[in-house]
Amino acid sequence: MLQSRPELGPPQPYTFPRPRRLSVGGGTVVAIDVPGQQYAAIRLVQPVGGANEPLDRMGVATLTGEALEDGVHGNSSLAPSLEQHGAEWVSRVTWDSFVTGVDAPVNRITDATALFAEAVRTPALRAEDVLRRRDQLIERFWLDASVASTLAMRTIGGQLFTGRYATPLSGGPVRLQDVTPEIVTDFHARSVAGAAGTLVVVGDLADVDLEEIGKTVFADAAPAPAPEITAPEPATGEFPRILVLDRPGSVQSALILAHHAPPRSEVDLPKADGMSDVLGGMFTSRLNMELRERLGYTYGVGCRFDLRRDSGVFLVSTQVEAPTTAHSVTAILGEIEKLQTDGVTDGELAAVRESNTVGLPVTYSTARGLANALVEMVVYDLPEDHVDRLRAGFERVTAEDLADAARNLLRPRESVVIVAGDAAQLEEPLRETGFGPVLVRDPESLWT
Repeated sequence: MLQSRPELGPPQPYTFPRPRRLSVGGGTVVAIDVPGQQYAAIRLVQPVGGANEPLDRMGVATLTGEALEDGVHGNSSLAPSLEQHGAEWVSRVTWDSFVTGVDAPVNRITDATALFAEAVRTPALRAEDVLRRRDQLIERFWLDASVASTLAMRTIGGQLFTGRYATPLSGGPVRLQDVTPEIVTDFHARSVAGAAGTLVVVGDLADVDLEEIGKTVFADAAPAPAPEITAPEPATGEFPRILVLDRPGSVQSALILAHHAPPRSEVDLPKADGMSDVLGGMFTSRLNMELRERLGYTYGVGCRFDLRRDSGVFLVSTQVEAPTTAHSVTAILGEIEKLQTDGVTDGELAAVRESNTVGLPVTYSTARGLANALVEMVVYDLPEDHVDRLRAGFERVTAEDLADAARNLLRPRESVVIVAGDAAQLEEPLRETGFGPVLVRDPESLWT
């Protein structure tokens, strides 16, 4: 016999746990004790990333992050050593950070952290291992670029910026080819081994000596220098414009609309992200309802802000059938204009508040989830109650706040539309949209 669905209760309040901080040598340990959480997350955060790389060393951070997994003995020796303790290696390089770490059972945290510290501070970095990792990254780059959506996404930087951001985070195949084992060794010595950084530790820490863990990881490394923040130069060229990445015979088009956004520190996240949710961040968003549900052009469409220390990007992305590409562009522009003109409804406001507050206990229910939040706080120098401030911001955001964000942060007339698809089918219909001049390029010429 079927039972009726139970009634939902009111959302429960959530408060992000306050971390404990202690200085150890040249570094800082930031920890959250989660009683009963027997699998710990350990992250070392260092304030160097792709944005800090010289133009003649683009990709060195990504390659170094890959090469550390070869461990102190080389030849991918780290993973098997960690597996003996039920631990897993973690490495992530972003434009603003170099993050390494392990996830490990709390009762093996000492041994796992010692192996992790050796890999970070004193890796073998054998020339043959670095060259192998470099070749793998280049091969992976071209393999990933064979996917239209990835190709279009990697093209954004070169359309909006000059300098480092014009080349993908990994350095691109040509630039990365110039990164030698000697360059990796030099970068590692100065920016990784020689900089203590901040150690994030989350788990059941009742029997964990955080000071000893810190000493193991930091060793005698000096405090990490504060990152230099310089606003990047914008790309030249007319805005708005359309770039077609020619993929002859393609039956679909990967479509991106992108423009500059302010740095992370200058953006009111509840207002910006809430507005983005209304436009394309939820299943019930304006763009999804128009392009997927009403027109049937796509399986899904989304938008988001990619905010960094020194700059930002706003982008809309989707994949559509080739014959619908031009109309998809005008439909996206139409929804942006409607949002800027008409604002948001009460129902959309309620959905924004609910989607950004109700799920917080689930988001931060694991050691990894809590550690990710702490890493973000460290990288962007956010207060310890950052999550609580965000929740409070979403709870008090108004419809007028979201309308103001749409008017102030969305700049379609300063955008570039990137389309990866069959230029023979797309060039003339895209030109007829009147959005801007249309340029066609061979994708293989982008990073040569």
